[in-house]
Amino acid sequence: MKNGVTRSALRLCFWAGVLAVAAIMLMTSPSHAQVKLDITRGRVEPMPVAVPAFPGTNDELKQMGKDVADVIAKDLERSGLFRPLNQKAFLQELSSLDVQPRFTDWRTLAAQALVQGAVELQPDGQIRIAFRLWDVFGGQQMEGKGFGTDAGNWRRVAHMIADLIYSTITGESGYFDTRVVYIAESGPAINRVKRLAIMD
Repeated sequence: MKNGVTRSALRLCFWAGVLAVAAIMLMTSPSHAQVKLDITRGRVEPMPVAVPAFPGTNDELKQMGKDVADVIAKDLERSGLFRPLNQKAFLQELSSLDVQPRFTDWRTLAAQALVQGAVELQPDGQIRIAFRLWDVFGGQQMEGKGFGTDAGNWRRVAHMIADLIYSTITGESGYFDTRVVYIAESGPAINRVKRLAIMD
């Protein structure tokens, strides 16, 4: 009888232990607490970039410089890789390409890249749009170039500058200076007028 009670007690303890272990395993099984890691998709934060208005030597060129900077900023933003900073927050006014950026001011805004430029009237009546691309944290110029062109061609030059900035930073070719040729139709259905059109 003593052996029977001892065996029963041992069996009871054994099955109680098995049930306890099973209960613990069920509570910590993946169906109750799932931790999922997705390493196939990366999240890219857009790079903060400062694009101040390009100064000009007269009112017309100042407006053109503002428009050039605006096109560059929008091109970069649309790529999804850059986040242009609000111009109202800028601490330094870059009045010409000869003015050295105060990199501490641009670092305060968390800008990683700075686009400095200028629009100048040339003796032959053409304009020159020049820019410099700065690494704000390194305090080094990464790219710089000037373009001579007719005043009506400023928008294309802005796209070309955006391409250079994009390729310098990413290592890939830019695509902002591209054009689409299409046929535009207008007029009534029985007398349609077709025109060959180009847009950037």
